[in-house]
Amino acid sequence: MATKLSKDNSKWLNASVAITCIMLCFILIRFFKQIGEWFELESKLGSYGLITQAVAVILSIGSFVYILKNEKTSSFLKESFSEIVKVIFPDRNETLSMTWKVMILVTICGFILGLFDYFATWGLSLLPGWV
Repeated sequence: MATKLSKDNSKWLNASVAITCIMLCFILIRFFKQIGEWFELESKLGSYGLITQAVAVILSIGSFVYILKNEKTSSFLKESFSEIVKVIFPDRNETLSMTWKVMILVTICGFILGLFDYFATWGLSLLPGWV
């Protein structure tokens, strides 16, 4: 059971690292495109778009390989995942109960602050030359 759980954990970790690196690739492509527009690099370099996309893909793949091959990073991710698995989330009823309590408390606080603002504005309007 422990080996199956460990293999399942490594699949989830690899998938999350892969998704993060795909997002990194997308962000890098958008970043390089914006830099190219700011400095008009598309007109100076004919294949600027292709070069930046290749660089973004290479950096993303490099990040993926580095994260998986680096022992400190891999162990940190595994320990983080094992701690996240231990978290106990509230059930639906408890979540609804807490949500209503927060909504009521925020409404009461908003009402009190609104009253304070109203009376402060009224008090300042009594002073000559303020409002």
